[in-house]
Amino acid sequence: MQLFFHHLELCAPLFLLVFLGWGTVKVGMFDKAVSSGLSKFVFKLLMPVMLFQMMSHLSEMPPVDWRVLIAFFGSCIVVFTLGRQLGKRVFHQDSSGQVITGMGGIFGNNVQLGVPIVQVSLGNAAIPTISLIIIFNVLLLWTAATACVEFGRTGGHVDTKKFVRTLFNIFKNPIVLGIVLGSCWGLTGWHLPGVIDKTLGWVSAATTPAALIAVGMALAQHSFKAALPKGCLISALKLVVQPLIVYALCRVIGLGELQTNATTLLSCLPVAINLYIMSNEFESEEAAASNAIFVSTLISAVTVPLTLALLGAGI
Repeated sequence: MQLFFHHLELCAPLFLLVFLGWGTVKVGMFDKAVSSGLSKFVFKLLMPVMLFQMMSHLSEMPPVDWRVLIAFFGSCIVVFTLGRQLGKRVFHQDSSGQVITGMGGIFGNNVQLGVPIVQVSLGNAAIPTISLIIIFNVLLLWTAATACVEFGRTGGHVDTKKFVRTLFNIFKNPIVLGIVLGSCWGLTGWHLPGVIDKTLGWVSAATTPAALIAVGMALAQHSFKAALPKGCLISALKLVVQPLIVYALCRVIGLGELQTNATTLLSCLPVAINLYIMSNEFESEEAAASNAIFVSTLISAVTVPLTLALLGAGI
């Protein structure tokens, strides 16, 4: 119990920043345009710069065990399949709706919320592990979701041009570019020039508060009441089912403590705001996606510290 309160205290400032962002929109201090602008600023500049700087020290960090991909994406296959089946049998969803339910169970807020939480609770040594997962997460999940929806809508025919365009856009993702370019620099073993490293450090220092406030501002645009049963199902898949499966796979594979803790922690994060973007693009289950984002983020303020305590992180 003492360890739980320790991690609760550790994570509380992060979630208070989310609440601060939510409050600024709710009281009318800022509107949707400001929220959108801040999110783009974080996604396109702050976060890529921070990840580049962190990964530029890759040669000084513990080596990454590639088996974390088996644990994380093995759980994604199981949870996505389970989510689709539950969406079909419980809520009688069509193919697109099933994809949204399945994706909600595995599409976590890995960047804006995940990176700060991992950094605070596990330290920079865990960054290479989660960066590897983030790259493949971006590469695989959007591609798989697009393929599943197109396959269901067209009765087995996938629009090849749209599929290729999706793949191409993934490799233009600023987060992916920041991780890849930083890793390439880090593998050389060279240190960044002092003035550049200091400048990047200042930008990186602004990333965590800006990212968390941006999450809160975006959260204020989502509803707690709309499609509550569907939102609760997606939240349960994301916050309970996936972390349990990831942890079990980590133990079966025999991953080290740091990799197990980082991978499990990344899997217990709340539903990503991108799920709503995805549902909007696919014109399916927008209310369920919106509710899942709100409910899972609210509950994760307790479940994330609880997961860290159960993992024994920080002992």
